[in-house]
Amino acid sequence: MSATATATAPARPARRPVVTGLPSIQVVPSPAPIRGFIAATIACILLFCGALATVFYLNTSMVEGAYQIQEQQVLLNDLADTRNTLQDEISEASTAVALRDRAEEMGLVPATEIRHVDLGAGVVTGGSDDNAQ
Repeated sequence: MSATATATAPARPARRPVVTGLPSIQVVPSPAPIRGFIAATIACILLFCGALATVFYLNTSMVEGAYQIQEQQVLLNDLADTRNTLQDEISEASTAVALRDRAEEMGLVPATEIRHVDLGAGVVTGGSDDNAQ
């Protein structure tokens, strides 16, 4: 039995050798050429500068637009004030008292007789003489 038991028993792995000292490390050169790094760096710098210039341009454009809007707002306010002043002057000049005074200045007098002209019939009616034509 001992012959069969020893034949089926698994074999022990061999002992690993103990490393003494430091392993030697060697520098392996990069497979990528150095000019690819420089080109990528230049491309990144150009993209950054382009983005910065675009931001400055947009900011300047928006400030300029804000100044134009402010100028137009000031002009609009001045025109609104002028419109309100003119409407007030028209309202004052349109009152019955103001119209009567202006008419008296021009030499007009109130009408004593009122006549009506009928253009379809071609006659003038009203007043003291109804047959006046």
